[in-house]
Amino acid sequence: MLIVDMLLKRAMKGELDIMGPAQAVAKDLMSIPDFGAQETGLFVGEHKAVNNFKKVCLMVAGAAAQKLMMELGKQQEILTNIADLIIDTYVAESTLLRVEKMVSMQSEEACATQVAIAKTLVYDVADRINKAGKDALNSFAEGDELRMMLMGLKRFTKTEAFNPREARQLIAVKLIEENKYCY
Repeated sequence: MLIVDMLLKRAMKGELDIMGPAQAVAKDLMSIPDFGAQETGLFVGEHKAVNNFKKVCLMVAGAAAQKLMMELGKQQEILTNIADLIIDTYVAESTLLRVEKMVSMQSEEACATQVAIAKTLVYDVADRINKAGKDALNSFAEGDELRMMLMGLKRFTKTEAFNPREARQLIAVKLIEENKYCY
């Protein structure tokens, strides 16, 4: 909750622009999704997901700040939901960047387990962000505004098809071989 409190205080003082990017996300919700040429690469889908997670953070925090204003500081459940959104987004992006760096220094084959960890994490985080966002939005929005934001939430937490069982088994095999926690 300290994270959200610090961000909102800085935004209120004008030190941090949250409303501008939040309004850009709201505008993005009204636009038609881009189905252009698909990029290829190891973590293209995961980077897109993390960028969308950031949009969820801005959408929910911006809407909560706009709707509740000074009352938001007293709404601990909503603040906790927003903090969870921010923390999960940070962990997903940090893990993704760290594994990308490892792959660039070694190879994708040498880092297969770490790649599985990163992809599984982003896959799992999408559902946690969806849940925390839904809980927050249902707590303060209603009517058409709520429906529009829930549609945006669903759009921004969509992930590519992924086999989590296979990835988790790869991770488990590595841990069993090492006979210890090796990450």
